[in-house]
Amino acid sequence: MIMREFLLNVSLVAAATALFRMLVPETGFKKQIGFLISCFFISVTASFFMGGNLEIEGVYGVDFDTGGSITDFSEQATLARKQAIAEEVSARINEILQQNGIYPSEISVIVNISGLYSISINEIKLVLPPDADFGKASALIEKEVGTDIKVIITAI
Repeated sequence: MIMREFLLNVSLVAAATALFRMLVPETGFKKQIGFLISCFFISVTASFFMGGNLEIEGVYGVDFDTGGSITDFSEQATLARKQAIAEEVSARINEILQQNGIYPSEISVIVNISGLYSISINEIKLVLPPDADFGKASALIEKEVGTDIKVIITAI
């Protein structure tokens, strides 16, 4: 009688395991899911030998020490990326202006990186000599960056 119950239970578990294997998608996780199904089959089969009491000794919850501080580098990385973008845009604007005979003494670019990691340039500030062609400088910058970005030009 015990052997009959054992074979019946193993057959049912084998059928369930085969059904689960048929439902596994053909993705990169096929091996991992197959492994989990095999572990299920082995643990159920082993529990039959132990009378249904499958207990694993020595496995307890993992306790992480929260006493230490966690360093978040995302703000530093965002700041570094903002600086890199501002420097690249400044260099490009300086190059365009100097090619057209306008020599700015200062270029400031205000960059915003939102929580969704979209990058936008909000404002460009130029400091030009008083004898510079402000209209030409504004037109050159607008041609390069578009009309959505606010451009402020001042003289020293």
